[in-house]
Amino acid sequence: MKPSSSSSTEGKGILAQNTLVNVMGRGIPLLFAVIAIPFVIDGLGTERFGVLTIVWIVIGYFGLFDMGLGRATTKFVADEEVRGGGQLSPIIFTSIFLLIGFGIITGLLIVVATPYLVNDLLNIPAPLIEETRKAFYILSISIPLVLGSVGGRGVLEAQQRFTLVNAVKIPASTLNYVGPLFILPFSNQLHHVVLLLVVGRGASFIIYLYYSCRDQQFLKPSEYPFFHWAKKLLGFGAWLTISNFISPIMVYMDRFILGAILTMSAVAYYTTPYEMVSRLGIISGGFMGVMFPAFSVYSLKDEKKLTALHQKSIRYLLLALIPLVTFLILTAEPLLYYWLGSEFAENSTLVLQILAAGVLINCIAMVPSTLIQAVGRPDIRAKLHMAELPVYLVMIWFFAHYMGVVGVALAWLLRVVIDGGFLLFFCNRLVSFMNPNNRGTLYRQLLLYTTVFIFLAVLFFLIEGRVMVLAFGSFAALLSFYLIWSRTLKQDERRRVIGLSREVKKMIASTADR
Repeated sequence: MKPSSSSSTEGKGILAQNTLVNVMGRGIPLLFAVIAIPFVIDGLGTERFGVLTIVWIVIGYFGLFDMGLGRATTKFVADEEVRGGGQLSPIIFTSIFLLIGFGIITGLLIVVATPYLVNDLLNIPAPLIEETRKAFYILSISIPLVLGSVGGRGVLEAQQRFTLVNAVKIPASTLNYVGPLFILPFSNQLHHVVLLLVVGRGASFIIYLYYSCRDQQFLKPSEYPFFHWAKKLLGFGAWLTISNFISPIMVYMDRFILGAILTMSAVAYYTTPYEMVSRLGIISGGFMGVMFPAFSVYSLKDEKKLTALHQKSIRYLLLALIPLVTFLILTAEPLLYYWLGSEFAENSTLVLQILAAGVLINCIAMVPSTLIQAVGRPDIRAKLHMAELPVYLVMIWFFAHYMGVVGVALAWLLRVVIDGGFLLFFCNRLVSFMNPNNRGTLYRQLLLYTTVFIFLAVLFFLIEGRVMVLAFGSFAALLSFYLIWSRTLKQDERRRVIGLSREVKKMIASTADR
């Protein structure tokens, strides 16, 4: 089976299908988590479950902190396929070798650090110390497997083989949450649970490795330009590593500052709506994971198609996200009231509304961010993060001190607006997409949407009753969907969305028949 290049598949709707599959790959494990976690807690107990969450964090975050080699592999493999594929084998084997090497080093560090982590750093109850130590030792084995899988997955994503990627990813990710339920009838020991998770990661690694290397020519070690490609991969990945290191700081530091200045209740009032609206990132993250190799290919072959795909990506995300964000902003109070009660409805409504607007901007900004990386400039994103971090931390402290929880939400909104603006600016400098001929159309659309927004805002303040607010929010979401569908999307894009929806219906129908 010869992998299909992303450059030849867009017209067949492969990008749209891959986007659907990729979003499902992110969303399905979360659904299983919601169902399984209460039973896991009941079976393991709170203390053991707390340790298991640390195991999940280690597995998840070491897949993220891969020295940027996962995305670097995707870019260079996609680029090499455009050039003819003569250097595919050296790129693939160099990437996987580096990642496994980093994984072995990291695993050894975990082994060395385990006595300190278990006995001193973490407040592990005495009866659980021994099994926690065993669990961490077993966990260290998974790190080379997790990082090696990142390399194999990067190769398959470069070849637009997202169905295969997610056929492996969904069961592996779901096993994190469902796996303990298979062990609990026989044992509630942590190291037994972790062993099953490691076996699952090992199976994923073998499958990714097989399919990413199956069609490659094996050369003698002396024939591989290892140092050449190691330098290129690490050079590209280093900037991504900086971004991957700073991003979690900017995501989580606001909670520590809130807890230090205000109360832990304030942290809850902020964190709960944030965790709620941030799940919208599953849509943009799954979508841009598919677009990245396509952007990379078009950056070498056809700048006009690259620009067109950039604009299409923004329009598709607007269609998917604006109705959801509109509903969340307008119905924030009744949603929080029926979900968490009057206390959260009183303290978190405005926070949820501000964060929902920020998440929309942040998701749209992923498009220029992804394109900037795809054209070979990951340093721009990293430098922006380095510049933003100290300013953002000061903003959080100042806004939290004077405005409380709402102030922290405003600080986050302001940061993503500035970040998105700079990303669009630099993206336009690299690949010009601001067509002066389209400014008239853009201004008319902005005027229309502004008028509709003002009209909806006036109606919103006239409506009373939570049920009526929920109904109005649903109407506004449908109206926003219609406007973007009819006024923003082009005819061929509407046909593609309709075609994709038909494919989804067929998929659901075939699943139901089985």
